[in-house]
Amino acid sequence: MARVECVDLQRVFSLRDGGEEVAVDSISVTIEEGEFTTVVGPSGCGKTTFLRMIAGLETPTSGEIRFDGEPVTDISPQGRELSMVFQSIALFPFRTVRSNIEYGLKYADVPTQEVRERVEEMASMVGIEELLDKKPPQLSGGQQQRAALARALIRDPEVFLLDEPLSDLDAKLKTEMRTELKELHQQFPKTTIYVTHDQQEAMTLSDSVIVLNDGRIMQKAPPEKVYSAPENTFVAQFIGSPTINMFEATLESGALVADALQRAVPIAEELQARIREKADGGLQLGVRPNDLTRTEDGAEAFLEGSVKVFEQMGDETILHLILEGTDREIRVSVPPSVIPEQGDRFQFTFDHGDAHLFDRETGEAITNGLDTPKPPA
Repeated sequence: MARVECVDLQRVFSLRDGGEEVAVDSISVTIEEGEFTTVVGPSGCGKTTFLRMIAGLETPTSGEIRFDGEPVTDISPQGRELSMVFQSIALFPFRTVRSNIEYGLKYADVPTQEVRERVEEMASMVGIEELLDKKPPQLSGGQQQRAALARALIRDPEVFLLDEPLSDLDAKLKTEMRTELKELHQQFPKTTIYVTHDQQEAMTLSDSVIVLNDGRIMQKAPPEKVYSAPENTFVAQFIGSPTINMFEATLESGALVADALQRAVPIAEELQARIREKADGGLQLGVRPNDLTRTEDGAEAFLEGSVKVFEQMGDETILHLILEGTDREIRVSVPPSVIPEQGDRFQFTFDHGDAHLFDRETGEAITNGLDTPKPPA
């Protein structure tokens, strides 16, 4: 296993019109030995370019990559002691599964008998030991992906890279493969960097999540932290489904005031001081849909609205509400037993500790939770 460090890593592409496109913008990050880190972000944010530079398949414009403190920026992919699984499984269709897995050791000086033993061991680990004599076209998508994982892991790499390996699988198979990947990492605790656009994969698989946008790291933290303690509005809005509800707010007479809210949100003096220190302009108040609680006490309610549409998800129902006196729509998660009619009115409140406050101009978090003046994690 290796500790992976990226220092001021940048990749700039030259465009045909003479311009430039910055795909990765001065990234500095450390991925600890044995850590399973997922890189997530919108399409075009630089995820795959970042991974390919670590793999040695893309040359950085500037910056340095280190494995265990040793620079590897100028070392070929074969010399970096890593393995990679791509979105396209890329098995040889005319070779058996056994031969495909053996290919992972093609450039290693390993005796023939040991190769056979390691192939059978890896096939058993990923549950395809009975398929070794079949060819990829005879396998299901999940079986092919297991074969690709075995081919990569048989090298016993220091660093294991995966570029959206589950994106072509159906929803049920994705769920099964996520579990298997988690189990594989427990068996082979390699330093793993996993790129995906699917935040559910990022949240369920990882020890740590890197959220990228426009080639820059927005936050690196454990999954629970990027959800409960986002460092900026981008992370708050990108992580979580349905997305967080955001309200324009101002600090007035010791309370947060927003046109969309039925009443002001009183806050402690210590937090008022922090707000004045951190925010020069307006504020944004964020409340996640599942942190809103239904109430029938009008004096307690912060939000009131009528149902526009609703979505039954099985374990919850998502209400799309038009707020009272506005054309503003928010989303609220309620129990699946709630089956409303269009136009039904609901009132909601929220716990101060579940709300998030951001500087409207910079997007930076001022506090996660309004009950105490705590900075973002």
